[in-house]
Amino acid sequence: MDLPLVSFELREKYLLVVGHGKRDDFSSMAEASSVVYDKIIETGSRYLLVDYRKLEINVGIVEAFNIVKRYETKLPQLKDIVIAAAFETQNLTFANYWKEISEKRGFYIQIFVDLDVAESWLLKEISGR
Repeated sequence: MDLPLVSFELREKYLLVVGHGKRDDFSSMAEASSVVYDKIIETGSRYLLVDYRKLEINVGIVEAFNIVKRYETKLPQLKDIVIAAAFETQNLTFANYWKEISEKRGFYIQIFVDLDVAESWLLKEISGR
């Protein structure tokens, strides 16, 4: 049985997003972002804890730029969302570039390697707003 691209758990203060499988091309990235966006709209969540530690990312760094461009045109309400995202060390180059481009375009994303640290940061963001 295949896992979905992402799964969700609505927690008391935020939406937990867990990435599954591989992202081998822009199409799979765009599809996953649409699924996440739909769940944000459905739940009314403004805070996301994203666990991409087990996600296999097999795309070039240019796709980080392309996915942020897609957010701008297709998913602009993501600018209202605070995201704490955890990645494995081998994906940090991609993750940090994604964060850098996202910030320049008005999105709010922080990158972590430890999910507990990411959650702590997110909870501080929630209590400070």
